[in-house]
Amino acid sequence: MISLKKNDKIIIIVAIVILVIAGAGVAMYQSPEPRDDFLPSNVDQNSYNVTWIVRNGSADTISEYANKKAPYEGKMQIHEGNVKSITFNMTWTDDRMTMLKRMGLDTLTLEVTTPDGMTYTQSNTSARITGAGTISLTVYAGVIPPNDSIEAEDQDDAQTKLMISPYYDDSWTDKDIFINVSVKIGEIRLLKKIRDKGNGFDLEITYQYYEGMINLDTTKNTGGETPPPDDYWSEEEEITEPPFISMIISTGCGRFV
Repeated sequence: MISLKKNDKIIIIVAIVILVIAGAGVAMYQSPEPRDDFLPSNVDQNSYNVTWIVRNGSADTISEYANKKAPYEGKMQIHEGNVKSITFNMTWTDDRMTMLKRMGLDTLTLEVTTPDGMTYTQSNTSARITGAGTISLTVYAGVIPPNDSIEAEDQDDAQTKLMISPYYDDSWTDKDIFINVSVKIGEIRLLKKIRDKGNGFDLEITYQYYEGMINLDTTKNTGGETPPPDDYWSEEEEITEPPFISMIISTGCGRFV
């Protein structure tokens, strides 16, 4: 049996203690987690430019009669989104002019109430000689779609985002627009005034709306993951093994002679 010196015993005990501590350190060691501020983002995202085109549309012409006692009351709707403006062109011919067509001129009034609760009114009197009358009234929805680019996975995804806010405004879409046409009889003679019941009219309605067109922005880096910067790992995080193992190797402890 080999007899150990006192110093050898101390070295062996110290080595055993270090090995025990090192083993515990290995068991408890965990690799550092990546920093959240440099995690990859915008995976497979492309940028699409948006171009707005003003389109024209029209509604059915309203041909009705405005009675002096009961004005015409109707309503209409526009089925397009991003409505820019609506124009109402009303025409009529006074049907009961007298005295060489210079007296008894009727006055018609067009009143339009938009979905936002605003009311617009315009009046005009039939022309002398011809008896013709016209009113042109344009109301504006106040829509100004944004020119900001759309970030999307593909063109279908970008097209879907183009149909929601803030790129799509449906505040006037499929909403009631109320129309009121009244007439004021111009005839002053009692008998003629009684016979004049009102006047017929034609109301043509046209409108403008914005249609969005998208195209891929090829001037920007699109798609793929964003790589982490060079300093993604700090110096402390570059440790590949527990410090206890290095200490054992450097001191030579744990080796038996």
